[in-house]
Amino acid sequence: MTDDAAIVFHGFLNLKNLEKLSVVEAINEYFDSNDREPIRAENEKRFSEIDPASTGNKCKCCGR
Repeated sequence: MTDDAAIVFHGFLNLKNLEKLSVVEAINEYFDSNDREPIRAENEKRFSEIDPASTGNKCKCCGR
């Protein structure tokens, strides 16, 4: 496993079980799709809407 993959997997393991399930479902949807660009675009949009400073959310991978 690469360093990047190990970091992401570490964060995954720090999620609650229902959050893990939603990540697995999203990954399965991505790999099952023949047209992945809409999935990437939707994720980019959702990610850009998150402001960790205002929500108090911390990264599950590094804690920052």
